Amino acid sequence: MSRAYLCVSIDTECDKGPAWRSRRPMSFEGVHVGIIERLQPLFASYGAKPTYLVSPEVLRDERCAEELKRLEASCELGAHLHGEYAEPGAWEPEVTRDFQRDYDPDVEKQKLTYLTDQFIRAFAHHPVSFRAGRFGIGPQTIRILESLGYAVESSVTPNVDWSSAGSPGLNFEGAPTQPYRPDRDDPTRPGDSTILEIPVTIRRRLLNSIPGIGKRLEPRWLRPTWTSGEALVRLAEDEIADARRAAPGRAVVLNAMLHNTEVIPDASPYADGETDARAILDRLRHLLAFAQRESIAVIGLGDVPEVMEAKAVLEPALTSLPLLGRSQKT
Repeated sequence: MSRAYLCVSIDTECDKGPAWRSRRPMSFEGVHVGIIERLQPLFASYGAKPTYLVSPEVLRDERCAEELKRLEASCELGAHLHGEYAEPGAWEPEVTRDFQRDYDPDVEKQKLTYLTDQFIRAFAHHPVSFRAGRFGIGPQTIRILESLGYAVESSVTPNVDWSSAGSPGLNFEGAPTQPYRPDRDDPTRPGDSTILEIPVTIRRRLLNSIPGIGKRLEPRWLRPTWTSGEALVRLAEDEIADARRAAPGRAVVLNAMLHNTEVIPDASPYADGETDARAILDRLRHLLAFAQRESIAVIGLGDVPEVMEAKAVLEPALTSLPLLGRSQKT
């Protein structure tokens, strides 16, 4: 039976509020309290390795950068682009609305280069993993990430069409739910990129196939933000079972996501108070406890290529071994 692994990828941003409006003046309690006091101790208690995908405004804040740098032995730090905060033309919006796929290709590359340089300046090493703000990758993104030396991309949200959110054509319906090498022009399809796409684990509901009503129903996200602990476990079990049936010898990877600001009160649309914030943490704890019971290692996004490559090498070698203890007659 193929091994299963869990990634918990956390978009790490400045503090927000209702309707994702940024706090004024800009604040970072989602880092100082959300990560340092709440998330990281929870992960440490389960021996789990999270991935914090860090946005430009967080990288520029010296206290945030120093706090995150001190965590590096027990987590992975990756990059996260909300383009409004990146040069050229950086500014502080009330709400981040840009999809990077809508930038001119030269502008997208400049903003991704700025983000990468800021990351290197903050942490003294190159980022391996990346996620676009609002999941907004486009037909130039994979090539740009390759040129900048990234190994992992995690913006694909299978079974989700974001066209109604302000970017017509940003549609991930039909994309694989397990890691794959994407096509450079269309990241929703497998291709031969050097980048490994690790999609967020999102599965269709039975009702999603019904014309009309199906489009209005949210698919099942591996996301403690709004999914009960029991539902997270059922979703994980369903994805593992289907992935093993489809490719029995291949490692299975789950990718849960949330924002750092969700686990403190009044810093996102999802936690109006302490009770809501604690509930999200409890649902994440439920998922981590399931992983521990089932011996599912919680690894960084940047660890997945090695896991996939090791499995690909190991399986052919194992299948070539003699069946010990059995007759060798044909």
